[in-house]
Amino acid sequence: MDTNPKEKNKFYPLGRFRRGTVWLVLFLFSCALIGRLVWIQILYPDTLIKEGNARIVRNYHFEPARGLITDRFGKILAISVPVKTVDADPKLMHESGIVRDDTVMTEIAKILEIDKTELYEKVKDPNRRFVHLKHYLDPKEASKLKKLCKDSLILHDSYRRYYPTGEVNAGLVGILNGEGDGVYGVEQSFNSYLSAQQTTRVAHKDSYNNIIENLATVQEGNAGGNLMLSVDDRLQSIAYAALGQAVREHRADSGSAVLIDVQTGEIVSLVNYPSFDPNNRKEFDSSNAKNRAITDIFEPGSTMKPLVALAGLESRMVSWGEIFDTRPFVVDGKVVRDSHFMDRGNLTDIIKYSSNTGMARISMRIGPNRVMDMLQRFGFGRKTQSGLIGESAGRLNENRKFWAEIDKATLGFGYGVAVTNLQLTSAYATLAHGGEQLPVSILKLRDAPQSEQVVSQSEDRRMIAAMESVVSEGTGKKAAINRYRVAGKTGTAKIAQSGTYSDLYMATFAGFAPISKPRFAMVVVIEAPREGGFYGGSVSGPVFSEVMASALQLYNVPPDRPEEENR
Repeated sequence: MDTNPKEKNKFYPLGRFRRGTVWLVLFLFSCALIGRLVWIQILYPDTLIKEGNARIVRNYHFEPARGLITDRFGKILAISVPVKTVDADPKLMHESGIVRDDTVMTEIAKILEIDKTELYEKVKDPNRRFVHLKHYLDPKEASKLKKLCKDSLILHDSYRRYYPTGEVNAGLVGILNGEGDGVYGVEQSFNSYLSAQQTTRVAHKDSYNNIIENLATVQEGNAGGNLMLSVDDRLQSIAYAALGQAVREHRADSGSAVLIDVQTGEIVSLVNYPSFDPNNRKEFDSSNAKNRAITDIFEPGSTMKPLVALAGLESRMVSWGEIFDTRPFVVDGKVVRDSHFMDRGNLTDIIKYSSNTGMARISMRIGPNRVMDMLQRFGFGRKTQSGLIGESAGRLNENRKFWAEIDKATLGFGYGVAVTNLQLTSAYATLAHGGEQLPVSILKLRDAPQSEQVVSQSEDRRMIAAMESVVSEGTGKKAAINRYRVAGKTGTAKIAQSGTYSDLYMATFAGFAPISKPRFAMVVVIEAPREGGFYGGSVSGPVFSEVMASALQLYNVPPDRPEEENR
Protein backbone atom coordinates (compact mmCIF):
# COMPACT_ATOMS: atom_id res chain seq x y z
CA MET A 1 0.00 0.00 0.00
CA ASP A 2 1.38 3.45 -0.92
CA THR A 3 2.47 5.73 1.90
CA ASN A 4 1.36 9.31 1.93
CA PRO A 5 4.31 11.62 1.07
CA LYS A 6 3.21 14.11 3.67
CA GLU A 7 3.56 11.46 6.31
CA LYS A 8 7.21 10.85 5.26
CA ASN A 9 8.21 14.48 5.93
CA LYS A 10 6.23 14.79 9.09
CA PHE A 11 8.35 16.40 11.96
CA TYR A 12 8.09 14.91 15.42
CA PRO A 13 9.00 17.66 17.93
CA LEU A 14 10.93 16.71 21.13
CA GLY A 15 9.11 17.01 24.31
CA ARG A 16 10.26 19.18 27.18
CA PHE A 17 11.65 16.18 29.02
CA ARG A 18 13.72 15.04 26.10
CA ARG A 19 15.08 18.52 25.49
CA GLY A 20 15.95 18.88 29.11
CA THR A 21 17.75 15.55 29.08
CA VAL A 22 19.85 16.51 26.04
CA TRP A 23 20.80 19.85 27.54
CA LEU A 24 21.63 18.21 30.85
CA VAL A 25 23.89 15.70 29.15
CA LEU A 26 25.65 18.47 27.20
CA PHE A 27 26.03 20.55 30.36
CA LEU A 28 27.45 17.66 32.38
CA PHE A 29 29.87 16.78 29.57
CA SER A 30 31.03 20.39 29.36
CA CYS A 31 31.46 20.53 33.12
CA ALA A 32 33.47 17.34 33.08
CA LEU A 33 35.66 18.63 30.26
CA ILE A 34 36.22 22.00 31.88
CA GLY A 35 36.82 20.36 35.23
CA ARG A 36 39.38 18.06 33.71
CA LEU A 37 41.16 20.96 32.05
CA VAL A 38 41.16 22.92 35.31
CA TRP A 39 42.46 19.82 37.09
CA ILE A 40 45.38 19.11 34.76
CA GLN A 41 46.28 22.70 33.82
CA ILE A 42 45.58 24.73 36.94
CA LEU A 43 45.22 22.59 40.04
CA TYR A 44 47.63 19.76 39.29
CA PRO A 45 49.70 20.73 36.20
CA ASP A 46 52.91 18.91 37.26
CA THR A 47 52.43 15.87 35.06
CA LEU A 48 51.67 17.96 31.99
CA ILE A 49 54.59 20.27 32.68
CA LYS A 50 56.87 17.27 33.14
CA GLU A 51 55.80 15.83 29.81
CA GLY A 52 56.31 19.16 28.06
CA ASN A 53 59.69 19.76 29.65
CA ALA A 54 60.82 16.30 28.63
CA ARG A 55 60.47 17.50 25.04
CA ILE A 56 61.90 21.04 25.17
CA VAL A 57 63.91 21.54 28.40
CA ARG A 58 67.53 20.49 28.25
CA ASN A 59 70.65 20.84 30.38
CA TYR A 60 73.68 22.14 28.56
CA HIS A 61 77.23 22.74 29.66
CA PHE A 62 79.58 25.62 28.98
CA GLU A 63 83.20 25.47 30.02
CA PRO A 64 85.11 28.75 30.42
CA ALA A 65 88.61 29.04 29.03
CA ARG A 66 91.58 27.25 30.59
CA GLY A 67 94.04 29.62 32.25
CA LEU A 68 96.86 31.39 30.43
CA ILE A 69 100.49 30.44 30.85
CA THR A 70 102.88 33.36 30.45
CA ASP A 71 106.54 34.09 30.95
CA ARG A 72 107.75 36.42 33.74
CA PHE A 73 106.91 39.51 31.65
CA GLY A 74 103.45 38.40 30.52
CA LYS A 75 104.43 36.94 27.14
CA ILE A 76 101.80 34.29 26.36
CA LEU A 77 103.17 30.76 26.17
CA ALA A 78 99.82 28.93 26.16
CA ILE A 79 96.30 30.21 25.46
CA SER A 80 92.86 28.68 24.83
CA VAL A 81 91.45 29.87 21.49
CA PRO A 82 87.64 29.72 20.87
CA VAL A 83 86.68 27.09 18.28
CA LYS A 84 83.62 25.06 17.30
CA THR A 85 82.88 21.36 17.68
CA VAL A 86 80.87 19.98 14.74
CA ASP A 87 78.26 17.20 15.01
CA ALA A 88 75.72 16.08 12.41
CA ASP A 89 72.17 14.69 12.27
CA PRO A 90 72.34 12.22 9.35
CA LYS A 91 68.55 11.80 9.28
CA LEU A 92 67.99 15.51 8.67
CA MET A 93 70.80 15.56 6.12
CA HIS A 94 69.00 12.85 4.15
CA GLU A 95 65.56 14.47 4.52
CA SER A 96 66.86 17.86 3.37
CA GLY A 97 68.60 16.32 0.36
CA ILE A 98 72.10 17.43 1.37
CA VAL A 99 73.53 13.91 1.13
CA ARG A 100 72.36 13.69 -2.49
CA ASP A 101 73.96 17.03 -3.41
CA ASP A 102 77.57 16.19 -4.31
CA THR A 103 78.57 19.86 -4.59
CA VAL A 104 77.46 20.66 -1.06
CA MET A 105 79.03 17.49 0.36
CA THR A 106 82.32 18.33 -1.34
CA GLU A 107 82.28 21.81 0.18
CA ILE A 108 81.46 20.43 3.66
CA ALA A 109 84.33 17.95 3.44
CA LYS A 110 86.67 20.74 2.35
CA ILE A 111 85.71 22.97 5.30
CA LEU A 112 86.04 20.08 7.76
CA GLU A 113 89.38 19.07 6.19
CA ILE A 114 88.32 15.44 5.83
CA ASP A 115 88.05 13.16 2.83
CA LYS A 116 84.67 13.30 1.07
CA THR A 117 84.44 9.51 1.11
CA GLU A 118 84.87 9.56 4.88
CA LEU A 119 82.10 12.16 5.19
CA TYR A 120 79.71 10.03 3.12
CA GLU A 121 80.56 7.00 5.26
CA LYS A 122 79.77 8.85 8.49
CA VAL A 123 76.33 10.12 7.40
CA LYS A 124 75.19 7.21 5.21
CA ASP A 125 72.65 5.85 7.75
CA PRO A 126 69.37 7.82 7.25
CA ASN A 127 68.02 6.68 10.63
CA ARG A 128 70.96 7.84 12.69
CA ARG A 129 70.47 11.05 14.68
CA PHE A 130 74.01 11.86 15.78
CA VAL A 131 77.57 11.57 14.47
CA HIS A 132 80.69 13.53 15.40
CA LEU A 133 82.49 15.21 12.50
CA LYS A 134 85.23 17.52 13.86
CA HIS A 135 86.50 18.54 17.26
CA TYR A 136 88.22 21.86 16.48
CA LEU A 137 86.95 24.18 13.75
CA ASP A 138 87.72 27.85 13.28
CA PRO A 139 84.60 30.01 13.98
CA LYS A 140 84.87 31.64 10.53
CA GLU A 141 84.82 28.25 8.84
CA ALA A 142 81.94 27.22 11.11
CA SER A 143 79.89 30.17 9.80
CA LYS A 144 80.43 28.97 6.22
CA LEU A 145 79.37 25.49 7.27
CA LYS A 146 76.18 26.72 8.91
CA LYS A 147 75.13 28.48 5.70
CA LEU A 148 75.45 25.26 3.74
CA CYS A 149 73.24 23.19 6.06
CA LYS A 150 71.57 25.18 8.77
CA ASP A 151 69.60 22.55 10.67
CA SER A 152 71.36 19.24 10.10
CA LEU A 153 74.71 20.31 11.57
CA ILE A 154 75.11 21.11 15.28
CA LEU A 155 77.87 23.49 16.36
CA HIS A 156 79.08 23.70 19.97
CA ASP A 157 81.42 26.24 21.56
CA SER A 158 84.78 24.81 22.54
CA TYR A 159 88.43 25.77 22.96
CA ARG A 160 91.68 24.73 21.41
CA ARG A 161 94.99 25.14 23.20
CA TYR A 162 97.48 27.18 21.20
CA TYR A 163 101.19 27.62 21.95
CA PRO A 164 102.51 30.83 20.31
CA THR A 165 106.20 30.07 20.93
CA GLY A 166 106.01 26.57 19.45
CA GLU A 167 108.87 24.16 20.02
CA VAL A 168 111.02 26.61 22.01
CA ASN A 169 108.97 26.18 25.19
CA ALA A 170 107.23 22.89 24.37
CA GLY A 171 109.31 20.70 26.67
CA LEU A 172 108.71 23.03 29.60
CA VAL A 173 105.08 24.05 29.01
CA GLY A 174 103.73 20.66 27.85
CA ILE A 175 100.44 19.98 26.02
CA LEU A 176 96.86 18.82 26.61
CA ASN A 177 95.42 15.40 25.82
CA GLY A 178 92.13 14.74 24.01
CA GLU A 179 90.18 15.16 27.26
CA GLY A 180 91.59 18.64 27.85
CA ASP A 181 93.90 17.60 30.70
CA GLY A 182 97.54 18.57 30.86
CA VAL A 183 100.20 16.05 29.93
CA TYR A 184 103.90 16.85 30.26
CA GLY A 185 105.42 20.00 31.65
CA VAL A 186 103.64 22.88 33.34
CA GLU A 187 100.28 21.91 31.82
CA GLN A 188 100.37 18.66 33.79
CA SER A 189 102.11 19.99 36.90
CA PHE A 190 99.52 22.72 37.48
CA ASN A 191 96.57 21.07 35.73
CA SER A 192 94.08 21.56 38.60
CA TYR A 193 94.86 25.27 38.89
CA LEU A 194 94.76 25.91 35.14
CA SER A 195 91.59 23.86 34.50
CA ALA A 196 88.25 25.63 34.20
CA GLN A 197 85.10 24.44 35.99
CA GLN A 198 82.16 24.06 33.62
CA THR A 199 78.88 25.97 33.99
CA THR A 200 75.67 23.90 33.77
CA ARG A 201 72.46 25.67 32.66
CA VAL A 202 68.86 24.68 31.96
CA ALA A 203 67.24 26.05 28.80
CA HIS A 204 64.33 25.66 26.41
CA LYS A 205 65.60 24.21 23.14
CA ASP A 206 63.89 23.59 19.82
CA SER A 207 64.03 20.37 17.82
CA TYR A 208 67.28 21.55 16.19
CA ASN A 209 69.00 21.99 19.57
CA ASN A 210 68.90 25.78 19.36
CA ILE A 211 68.53 27.61 22.68
CA ILE A 212 65.19 29.44 22.90
CA GLU A 213 65.38 30.62 26.50
CA ASN A 214 67.78 30.18 29.42
CA LEU A 215 65.83 29.14 32.51
CA ALA A 216 68.34 28.72 35.31
CA THR A 217 71.96 28.03 36.23
CA VAL A 218 72.44 24.67 37.90
CA GLN A 219 76.15 25.08 38.59
CA GLU A 220 78.23 28.21 38.16
CA GLY A 221 81.63 27.52 36.61
CA ASN A 222 84.94 29.30 36.93
CA ALA A 223 87.63 30.16 34.42
CA GLY A 224 91.01 28.51 34.90
CA GLY A 225 93.68 30.35 36.86
CA ASN A 226 96.43 32.17 34.99
CA LEU A 227 100.02 31.11 35.62
CA MET A 228 103.07 33.37 35.37
CA LEU A 229 106.27 31.36 35.04
CA SER A 230 109.70 32.54 36.13
CA VAL A 231 111.23 31.98 32.68
CA ASP A 232 112.09 34.79 30.28
CA ASP A 233 110.94 33.95 26.75
CA ARG A 234 113.71 36.07 25.25
CA LEU A 235 116.33 33.89 26.93
CA GLN A 236 114.35 30.78 26.10
CA SER A 237 114.66 31.58 22.40
CA ILE A 238 118.36 32.44 22.67
CA ALA A 239 119.18 29.32 24.69
CA TYR A 240 117.14 27.02 22.44
CA ALA A 241 118.86 28.33 19.30
CA ALA A 242 122.36 28.04 20.82
CA LEU A 243 121.70 24.58 22.24
CA GLY A 244 120.20 23.32 18.97
CA GLN A 245 123.15 24.58 16.97
CA ALA A 246 125.60 22.80 19.29
CA VAL A 247 123.67 19.51 19.19
CA ARG A 248 123.54 19.57 15.39
CA GLU A 249 127.12 20.73 14.97
CA HIS A 250 128.49 17.93 17.17
CA ARG A 251 125.97 15.33 15.94
CA ALA A 252 124.86 14.78 19.52
CA ASP A 253 121.75 12.92 20.66
CA SER A 254 120.25 15.72 22.73
CA GLY A 255 120.96 18.63 25.02
CA SER A 256 119.51 20.68 27.86
CA ALA A 257 120.30 24.03 29.44
CA VAL A 258 119.09 25.57 32.71
CA LEU A 259 119.65 29.15 33.92
CA ILE A 260 118.78 30.11 37.53
CA ASP A 261 118.65 33.53 39.18
CA VAL A 262 121.17 33.21 42.00
CA GLN A 263 119.43 35.86 44.14
CA THR A 264 115.92 34.31 44.06
CA GLY A 265 116.19 30.67 42.98
CA GLU A 266 113.89 31.31 40.01
CA ILE A 267 114.42 29.33 36.81
CA VAL A 268 114.95 32.06 34.21
CA SER A 269 115.51 29.66 31.32
CA LEU A 270 115.00 25.92 30.82
CA VAL A 271 115.25 24.43 27.33
CA ASN A 272 115.66 21.01 25.75
CA TYR A 273 116.72 19.96 22.27
CA PRO A 274 115.35 18.30 20.21
CA SER A 275 111.84 19.46 20.95
CA PHE A 276 108.47 19.18 19.18
CA ASP A 277 105.77 21.42 17.71
CA PRO A 278 102.89 21.43 20.23
CA ASN A 279 100.53 22.85 17.60
CA ASN A 280 101.04 19.94 15.21
CA ARG A 281 99.85 16.65 16.71
CA LYS A 282 100.13 14.77 13.41
CA GLU A 283 103.93 14.62 13.78
CA PHE A 284 104.05 14.33 17.58
CA ASP A 285 106.99 12.32 18.97
CA SER A 286 106.60 11.51 22.67
CA SER A 287 110.36 10.91 23.05
CA ASN A 288 110.93 14.62 22.42
CA ALA A 289 108.13 15.72 24.76
CA LYS A 290 109.84 14.93 28.04
CA ASN A 291 111.62 17.66 29.96
CA ARG A 292 115.16 16.23 29.88
CA ALA A 293 116.48 18.86 32.26
CA ILE A 294 114.47 17.32 35.11
CA THR A 295 113.82 13.72 34.00
CA ASP A 296 117.16 12.49 32.62
CA ILE A 297 119.91 11.63 35.08
CA PHE A 298 123.60 11.40 34.23
CA GLU A 299 126.95 11.03 35.96
CA PRO A 300 128.14 14.62 36.34
CA GLY A 301 131.86 13.96 35.92
CA SER A 302 134.27 16.71 36.88
CA THR A 303 131.53 19.23 37.68
CA MET A 304 131.41 17.43 41.07
CA LYS A 305 135.06 18.22 41.87
CA PRO A 306 134.43 21.56 43.64
CA LEU A 307 131.91 19.89 45.97
CA VAL A 308 134.18 16.93 46.74
CA ALA A 309 137.00 19.39 47.43
CA LEU A 310 134.75 21.36 49.80
CA ALA A 311 133.98 18.13 51.68
CA GLY A 312 137.73 17.59 52.09
CA LEU A 313 138.34 21.18 53.23
CA GLU A 314 135.49 21.04 55.74
CA SER A 315 136.88 17.83 57.25
CA ARG A 316 140.27 19.54 57.55
CA MET A 317 141.82 16.50 55.90
CA VAL A 318 142.70 18.69 52.90
CA SER A 319 144.15 22.20 52.69
CA TRP A 320 144.62 24.73 49.91
CA GLY A 321 148.38 24.79 50.31
CA GLU A 322 148.99 21.04 50.21
CA ILE A 323 150.80 19.70 47.15
CA PHE A 324 149.22 16.54 45.72
CA ASP A 325 150.80 13.84 43.56
CA THR A 326 148.82 13.97 40.31
CA ARG A 327 150.66 11.31 38.37
CA PRO A 328 148.70 8.26 37.10
CA PHE A 329 148.26 5.46 39.61
CA VAL A 330 146.63 2.03 39.77
CA VAL A 331 143.60 1.22 41.94
CA ASP A 332 142.10 -2.28 42.02
CA GLY A 333 143.95 -3.07 38.82
CA LYS A 334 142.65 -0.01 36.96
CA VAL A 335 144.68 3.07 35.99
CA VAL A 336 143.50 6.51 37.09
CA ARG A 337 144.95 9.16 34.78
CA ASP A 338 144.37 12.73 33.57
CA SER A 339 143.65 14.10 30.13
CA HIS A 340 145.88 17.09 31.01
CA PHE A 341 149.10 15.61 32.41
CA MET A 342 150.88 17.23 35.35
CA ASP A 343 153.17 15.73 38.02
CA ARG A 344 151.87 17.62 41.03
CA GLY A 345 149.73 20.54 42.06
CA ASN A 346 147.77 22.19 44.84
CA LEU A 347 143.98 22.19 45.14
CA THR A 348 143.59 25.23 42.88
CA ASP A 349 145.66 23.50 40.18
CA ILE A 350 143.58 20.34 40.51
CA ILE A 351 140.37 22.33 39.99
CA LYS A 352 141.86 24.55 37.25
CA TYR A 353 143.18 21.70 35.11
CA SER A 354 140.51 19.19 36.20
CA SER A 355 142.90 16.58 37.56
CA ASN A 356 141.21 13.20 38.03
CA THR A 357 144.20 11.75 39.84
CA GLY A 358 144.33 14.61 42.32
CA MET A 359 140.63 14.40 43.12
CA ALA A 360 140.76 10.61 43.31
CA ARG A 361 143.45 10.84 46.01
CA ILE A 362 141.36 13.42 47.93
CA SER A 363 138.19 11.34 47.68
CA MET A 364 139.94 8.18 48.84
CA ARG A 365 141.45 10.06 51.77
CA ILE A 366 138.24 11.60 53.13
CA GLY A 367 135.98 8.64 52.32
CA PRO A 368 132.59 8.41 50.55
CA ASN A 369 130.50 9.26 53.63
CA ARG A 370 131.84 12.81 53.84
CA VAL A 371 131.38 13.26 50.09
CA MET A 372 127.80 11.99 50.25
CA ASP A 373 127.00 14.30 53.16
CA MET A 374 128.19 17.31 51.16
CA LEU A 375 126.27 16.28 48.05
CA GLN A 376 123.08 15.83 50.07
CA ARG A 377 123.46 19.29 51.58
CA PHE A 378 123.71 20.73 48.06
CA GLY A 379 120.42 19.06 47.13
CA PHE A 380 121.48 15.91 45.33
CA GLY A 381 119.56 12.71 45.93
CA ARG A 382 116.21 14.49 46.29
CA LYS A 383 113.84 16.42 44.07
CA THR A 384 114.06 20.20 43.98
CA GLN A 385 111.05 22.29 44.96
CA SER A 386 110.46 23.46 41.39
CA GLY A 387 106.86 22.19 41.31
CA LEU A 388 107.36 20.31 38.03
CA ILE A 389 105.90 16.82 37.76
CA GLY A 390 108.20 14.10 36.47
CA GLU A 391 111.34 15.37 38.16
CA SER A 392 113.86 12.71 39.10
CA ALA A 393 115.57 12.64 42.49
CA GLY A 394 118.78 11.37 40.94
CA ARG A 395 120.90 8.64 42.56
CA LEU A 396 123.51 8.99 45.28
CA ASN A 397 123.98 5.44 46.58
CA GLU A 398 124.36 7.05 50.02
CA ASN A 399 123.24 3.86 51.79
CA ARG A 400 125.81 1.72 50.09
CA LYS A 401 127.53 -0.51 52.66
CA PHE A 402 130.63 -1.50 50.74
CA TRP A 403 132.78 0.79 48.61
CA ALA A 404 135.61 -0.67 46.57
CA GLU A 405 138.77 1.44 46.40
CA ILE A 406 138.21 2.17 42.72
CA ASP A 407 134.68 3.41 43.51
CA LYS A 408 136.06 5.71 46.20
CA ALA A 409 138.57 7.03 43.66
CA THR A 410 136.12 7.62 40.78
CA LEU A 411 133.62 9.29 43.15
CA GLY A 412 136.16 12.13 43.34
CA PHE A 413 135.55 13.01 39.68
CA GLY A 414 131.82 12.45 39.46
CA TYR A 415 131.27 8.75 38.78
CA GLY A 416 129.01 6.53 40.86
CA VAL A 417 126.34 9.18 41.37
CA ALA A 418 123.64 10.47 38.98
CA VAL A 419 122.03 13.91 38.90
CA THR A 420 119.65 16.00 36.80
CA ASN A 421 120.60 19.21 35.04
CA LEU A 422 118.25 21.15 37.35
CA GLN A 423 119.88 19.71 40.49
CA LEU A 424 123.34 20.57 39.21
CA THR A 425 122.30 24.12 38.30
CA SER A 426 120.77 24.58 41.75
CA ALA A 427 124.02 23.38 43.35
CA TYR A 428 126.08 25.88 41.35
CA ALA A 429 123.59 28.63 42.23
CA THR A 430 124.29 27.74 45.88
CA LEU A 431 128.04 28.03 45.26
CA ALA A 432 127.49 31.40 43.60
CA HIS A 433 125.31 32.58 46.51
CA GLY A 434 128.07 32.18 49.07
CA GLY A 435 127.06 28.67 50.08
CA GLU A 436 123.45 29.73 50.80
CA GLN A 437 120.89 27.41 49.24
CA LEU A 438 117.56 28.73 47.91
CA PRO A 439 114.61 26.56 46.85
CA VAL A 440 114.16 26.35 43.09
CA SER A 441 110.97 27.80 41.56
CA ILE A 442 109.43 27.62 38.09
CA LEU A 443 106.90 30.31 39.10
CA LYS A 444 107.72 34.01 39.28
CA LEU A 445 108.19 35.02 42.92
CA ARG A 446 107.23 38.27 44.60
CA ASP A 447 109.87 37.95 47.29
CA ALA A 448 113.03 35.87 47.60
CA PRO A 449 112.49 32.83 49.87
CA GLN A 450 114.52 31.99 52.96
CA SER A 451 117.96 30.55 52.27
CA GLU A 452 119.97 27.93 54.16
CA GLN A 453 123.73 28.05 54.69
CA VAL A 454 125.10 24.66 53.62
CA VAL A 455 128.86 25.31 53.48
CA SER A 456 131.38 27.76 54.92
CA GLN A 457 131.29 31.16 53.21
CA SER A 458 135.06 31.60 53.43
CA GLU A 459 135.78 28.24 51.81
CA ASP A 460 133.09 28.94 49.24
CA ARG A 461 134.77 32.23 48.24
CA ARG A 462 138.15 30.49 47.83
CA MET A 463 136.50 27.79 45.73
CA ILE A 464 134.96 30.46 43.50
CA ALA A 465 138.43 31.93 42.94
CA ALA A 466 139.72 28.50 41.94
CA MET A 467 136.75 28.04 39.57
CA GLU A 468 137.47 31.43 37.98
CA SER A 469 140.90 30.09 37.00
CA VAL A 470 139.14 27.23 35.16
CA VAL A 471 137.68 29.77 32.71
CA SER A 472 140.57 32.22 32.60
CA GLU A 473 143.44 29.70 32.36
CA GLY A 474 142.18 26.11 32.52
CA THR A 475 139.84 23.74 30.72
CA GLY A 476 136.89 26.16 30.42
CA LYS A 477 138.33 28.98 28.32
CA LYS A 478 135.56 28.73 25.72
CA ALA A 479 133.03 29.69 28.38
CA ALA A 480 134.65 33.10 28.93
CA ILE A 481 132.52 36.23 28.45
CA ASN A 482 133.87 39.59 27.34
CA ARG A 483 134.08 42.12 30.24
CA TYR A 484 132.65 39.66 32.80
CA ARG A 485 134.44 37.45 35.31
CA VAL A 486 133.13 33.89 35.09
CA ALA A 487 133.53 30.93 37.45
CA GLY A 488 132.82 27.43 36.22
CA LYS A 489 133.78 23.83 35.83
CA THR A 490 133.93 21.49 32.88
CA GLY A 491 132.66 17.93 33.00
CA THR A 492 133.28 15.03 30.62
CA ALA A 493 131.90 11.66 31.72
CA LYS A 494 131.42 8.42 29.83
CA ILE A 495 127.82 7.33 29.38
CA ALA A 496 126.83 4.15 31.21
CA GLN A 497 124.99 1.59 29.06
CA SER A 498 123.93 -1.95 29.99
CA GLY A 499 126.11 -2.17 33.07
CA THR A 500 129.27 -0.86 31.41
CA TYR A 501 130.58 2.37 29.89
CA SER A 502 130.23 3.16 26.20
CA ASP A 503 132.61 5.15 24.02
CA LEU A 504 130.22 8.12 24.11
CA TYR A 505 130.42 11.03 26.56
CA MET A 506 128.21 13.47 28.42
CA ALA A 507 129.71 16.94 27.85
CA THR A 508 128.86 19.43 30.60
CA PHE A 509 129.75 22.97 31.59
CA ALA A 510 128.49 24.49 34.86
CA GLY A 511 129.21 28.02 36.01
CA PHE A 512 127.99 31.45 37.08
CA ALA A 513 128.66 35.16 36.56
CA PRO A 514 129.65 37.82 37.34
CA ILE A 515 131.97 36.78 40.15
CA SER A 516 131.91 40.19 41.89
CA LYS A 517 128.17 39.79 42.51
CA PRO A 518 126.84 36.58 40.94
CA ARG A 519 123.46 37.00 39.23
CA PHE A 520 122.96 33.83 37.17
CA ALA A 521 124.09 30.21 37.37
CA MET A 522 123.85 27.95 34.35
CA VAL A 523 124.49 24.35 33.34
CA VAL A 524 124.67 23.10 29.75
CA VAL A 525 124.55 19.34 29.13
CA ILE A 526 125.04 17.80 25.69
CA GLU A 527 124.61 14.06 25.34
CA ALA A 528 126.84 11.94 23.11
CA PRO A 529 128.62 14.46 20.84
CA ARG A 530 130.17 12.59 17.89
CA GLU A 531 131.95 15.32 15.93
CA GLY A 532 134.15 18.29 16.80
CA GLY A 533 135.30 16.94 20.17
CA PHE A 534 133.54 15.64 23.23
CA TYR A 535 135.00 17.61 26.16
CA GLY A 536 132.59 19.70 28.22
CA GLY A 537 134.71 22.82 27.82
CA SER A 538 134.79 22.73 24.01
CA VAL A 539 131.25 21.40 23.38
CA SER A 540 129.10 22.98 26.11
CA GLY A 541 131.30 25.94 27.06
CA PRO A 542 130.44 28.06 23.98
CA VAL A 543 126.70 27.59 24.60
CA PHE A 544 127.16 28.75 28.19
CA SER A 545 129.13 31.80 27.02
CA GLU A 546 126.52 32.86 24.45
CA VAL A 547 123.47 32.44 26.65
CA MET A 548 125.04 33.83 29.84
CA ALA A 549 126.32 36.90 27.97
CA SER A 550 122.80 37.54 26.64
CA ALA A 551 121.29 37.15 30.11
CA LEU A 552 123.75 39.58 31.70
CA GLN A 553 123.14 42.15 28.98
CA LEU A 554 119.33 41.80 28.96
CA TYR A 555 119.21 42.29 32.73
CA ASN A 556 121.69 45.18 32.66
CA VAL A 557 124.19 43.48 34.95
CA PRO A 558 127.28 45.74 35.21
CA PRO A 559 130.55 44.26 33.88
CA ASP A 560 133.12 43.43 36.55
CA ARG A 561 136.22 43.07 34.43
CA PRO A 562 138.14 46.04 32.93
CA GLU A 563 137.93 46.13 29.17
CA GLU A 564 141.72 46.07 28.76
CA GLU A 565 141.81 42.62 30.39
CA ASN A 566 139.82 41.24 27.47
CA ARG A 567 142.44 42.20 24.92
